[in-house]
Amino acid sequence: MKVAGIIEESKNHHPGALAYVILTQGCNFKCHYCYNSPSARIFDNEEVSDTKIDDILSFLEVNKKKYGAVVISGGEPTMHKDLPEVIKKIKSFGLQVRLETNGTNPKILSQIVGEGLVDYVAMDIKAPLETDKYKDIAGVSISTSQLGKINKSIRILTRSNVEYEVRTTLIKQKHSFHDILDICNTIVGCKRYCLQEFDADIAFDKTYNTFSGYDQRELERLIKAINPEIKEVIFK
Repeated sequence: MKVAGIIEESKNHHPGALAYVILTQGCNFKCHYCYNSPSARIFDNEEVSDTKIDDILSFLEVNKKKYGAVVISGGEPTMHKDLPEVIKKIKSFGLQVRLETNGTNPKILSQIVGEGLVDYVAMDIKAPLETDKYKDIAGVSISTSQLGKINKSIRILTRSNVEYEVRTTLIKQKHSFHDILDICNTIVGCKRYCLQEFDADIAFDKTYNTFSGYDQRELERLIKAINPEIKEVIFK
């Protein structure tokens, strides 16, 4: 696994627990609003961090009593074939594991969830599952086959016993109310849908600096229209 960076102590990534955050290198998307791109170095092929995964695992084994959870984010962690083995090692230390993913690799997600390797999964849904709308947010061309994989990942989570959330970063100029309701219809049966606040100041694509999120009044109006079969809607 190629590591782009770490956050040695975080109280924000996994509520209720001090977390150690591993940012994996590389992503198959280039989302215009990406907050992690400076850390995840999504455009670099060569490993850019001096911190190696073996060193991280050794550190966690020694310091396991300090942490409640390890968060594996990116980039896109499921691009790394050794992800399940890395998680198994972390779990052997008695630590919880949270995985953050874009859902494009249902095969490895199914393995990780099926084997009980993760305690929580946070999966991003960028836009309605339409090729043009997804490309507009993800920054790369996406096929109907890839959208099908994302939909399959949704089903893996909704049919599992693992704790999870599906989340969308809301950009007023990119996500209409209709778009959001389309996403909600796709994730019917979802335990928890997280509407994330867009931060224009730290967006990867500087043309997004002029964009904005929804205000509180608009969000309250939106939540009333969301499919009641989604059990919980939260804002971050």
